[in-house]
Amino acid sequence: PGTPSGDYIDNIHKDWWGEYDLLEDHHGYIQWLFPIHEQGLNFSTQKLMRHEAKAIRENDQLRARIIKSYELMLDFYGMVLEDKKTGKISRSKNFRPRYDNLNNCFHNYLRITRILKCLGEVGLEHYKLPFLLHVGTEILVHNELTNAKDSLIRYWAPTLRKEEERDEMEKRIDEAVKKQREEEERRRRGSRWKPQP
Repeated sequence: PGTPSGDYIDNIHKDWWGEYDLLEDHHGYIQWLFPIHEQGLNFSTQKLMRHEAKAIRENDQLRARIIKSYELMLDFYGMVLEDKKTGKISRSKNFRPRYDNLNNCFHNYLRITRILKCLGEVGLEHYKLPFLLHVGTEILVHNELTNAKDSLIRYWAPTLRKEEERDEMEKRIDEAVKKQREEEERRRRGSRWKPQP
């Protein structure tokens, strides 16, 4: 089992789903679910070796385990993977308390950085942009998850490997910010011209 005080990955997938306090407070499991080429804070784990990453990329069953881990963490963060093919993300039914937790428990931002890096290393690079666009829209358009804005821009978006995806992300963020400013300006103008009772 994963150490310290962890469990086997299949058991985590089955028994930890919806166990939000456990997922929040336990700090040893994330390195087991999402291995990357860098050493994490759990020194009981090993770095992902190149041949291991290649084996995961080439094995549908191994990739499916990473996707299951991703779905577990998305649920923890108040999101759901709508489409396993495209990676499209949406809010979960219980997103409000989960968003509140994510907005206030900053160590999860490090976890998300690890998750995104892992997705790229195991052949799931195409999952990153939908995640980033979802979170970016929540932050910049819906004013949710605002504490994650710095991590989105400085750490998460740079994990995109393809220049055209980074450009698309930047373009979409710029469009969202412009739209938000235009809406704020319309509201401000509208409140100025309201007739007095």
